[in-house]
Amino acid sequence: MNRHTFLQLTAAGLTGGVLASCASPGSRAAQPAAWPPQPFTRARAFVYDCDADQSVGFFQKDGRQSRGVIGDGVTLNPAQVKRLLAALTMPVPRRGRTACFVPHHAFVFYNAEDQAVAHAEICFNCRTLKSFPAGLPSCVDFPALWTLLQEAGVPVGPGSQFYRDLRRARQPSR
Repeated sequence: MNRHTFLQLTAAGLTGGVLASCASPGSRAAQPAAWPPQPFTRARAFVYDCDADQSVGFFQKDGRQSRGVIGDGVTLNPAQVKRLLAALTMPVPRRGRTACFVPHHAFVFYNAEDQAVAHAEICFNCRTLKSFPAGLPSCVDFPALWTLLQEAGVPVGPGSQFYRDLRRARQPSR
């Protein structure tokens, strides 16, 4: 085997390994995740200051939304929901990540009774998400999610200070 063939095979193997690391276990090609598992009638996008509560999560242990939620969120239209699901459920190649998980955005899916049946919390700093119920790939299309939030009019910005300042600016004066 010559050096050129060896390099091509090595590159192909590494590329396949990267793609497979974000694919569902046992799958050969990237397949979208079946998520959310429960039917929903609408989805809303939220921005929040995760530092406003003891837990950084959008939903606290008692089921209430974080005190850091800014505004009422934005209901996504059907085309946006389709793009959201494509960005959340289709595994993509892993990109640089850190381990901070300081989420400032959440997508919440509601059923006909207006109960939250699923949600995904997003940290754009470390390109990590957490979902309930579990089942989303670990590597999703974060640039598409960022663009979707911007188009929907949900504030996005750099770092935690942006969200602390946003919450302070939008809180009623006391």
